[in-house]
Amino acid sequence: MTMQNYRFITEIWTDGPKLTIASTSWKSMVEHERLDASYRAFIAELCRRIGAAGGRTVFQTGSPLILYWIGVIVFVGATLALAGLIVRALQIGAWSGAAFIAAFLGLFLWQAGNFFRRNRPGPFRPDAIPESVLPRG
Repeated sequence: MTMQNYRFITEIWTDGPKLTIASTSWKSMVEHERLDASYRAFIAELCRRIGAAGGRTVFQTGSPLILYWIGVIVFVGATLALAGLIVRALQIGAWSGAAFIAAFLGLFLWQAGNFFRRNRPGPFRPDAIPESVLPRG
């Protein structure tokens, strides 16, 4: 597990064990080093070569479909619940409580929204990797 918030993972599934390739590397016991440009170039070339080799290869982005949509439902429910709490706090005049919940809601929307934007499931062609699944080069 890592606290690196800007990390990309590529998983290669075969008949054998899964191969995981990350866009960061441990620099020390507590620090990660971002390898954005080299990771981007490596994954683009890997997809190009696998695609050119043919075979029954499937290129997919994001989280597993069922987990993604369960997460979206929980995300929407939590967003509506927090918005309801803000409204209720404003109704009873708890201005500081409403401000605190609004700040938390903003942070929640920013973090979870980015997660769901970057992890949308779907297929792609090996010559057209979606920009949302690669680090900025």
